[in-house]
Amino acid sequence: MDIDFAVTSGIDRRRIALALKEIGFQQDGRIFAHPDCRYTLDIVADRPAIDQVPVYDFAEIQTPSGNVRALRLEDAIADRIAAFLYWSDSEALDVAERSATAARDRLTWERVDASLRKLDTALPDAAQRMKLARERLHRAVAGA
Repeated sequence: MDIDFAVTSGIDRRRIALALKEIGFQQDGRIFAHPDCRYTLDIVADRPAIDQVPVYDFAEIQTPSGNVRALRLEDAIADRIAAFLYWSDSEALDVAERSATAARDRLTWERVDASLRKLDTALPDAAQRMKLARERLHRAVAGA
């Protein structure tokens, strides 16, 4: 499992690679792995996208090292649903459902649904998979 990082502030990727190497990460293409970390880091395209639609609105998270911008939770859920729609990735659907369940006190179905409506369901079987995803996510958010 990896964590995607998009560098949107114009920082040179070589500087990022050097900084990660200094703390023990090894680079393989755009992926960085550390022997003591179960997640790999993936330095992705400059502008994050969900279903090929660029994301411009982010959540801002304050850390001791500075602010970090992250996908809003409902957009992260939609990103996992996109993987389910296009690649039949059932694990991605499970991750989306577990995320919605864990954060139901901070989510509304309207916000999740708005993110889901942005996804393209024109591919074969995508509409049927979206129906299943909506049902599971609605139950997760509602606590049913």
